[in-house]
Amino acid sequence: PPDKRRRDLDNILKAPLDALTHAGLLMDDEQFDEINIVRAQPVSGGRLGVKIYPIMLEGQVKK
Repeated sequence: PPDKRRRDLDNILKAPLDALTHAGLLMDDEQFDEINIVRAQPVSGGRLGVKIYPIMLEGQVKK
């Protein structure tokens, strides 16, 4: 973060999801059924880690 203010986690998440959508990695961020957010200690220069896992539906074959 650019300063020491505390930020709401849900507000922090919007920009990365919009960026992934803009980059074409997501069709739309409304497609998520579950999102987990974890606040960690600040890192000099900033850092964001994103993991996206596919949801396997019953009877669906993994490709």
